[in-house]
Amino acid sequence: MIMKTILMFILLIYWSIMIFAPVMSKDIKMSRLNIKQAKFTVTKIRNL
Repeated sequence: MIMKTILMFILLIYWSIMIFAPVMSKDIKMSRLNIKQAKFTVTKIRNL
């Protein structure tokens, strides 16, 4: 009974990671892109 509960818990964590990994990866890429755009605008303003 205890092993079954532990196995279910591990599988729940595993599938949560499998489902949310692409979503989190996309989120991180978007935030990096926003940071790069912000830096570009700041340097562009300074050059004017």
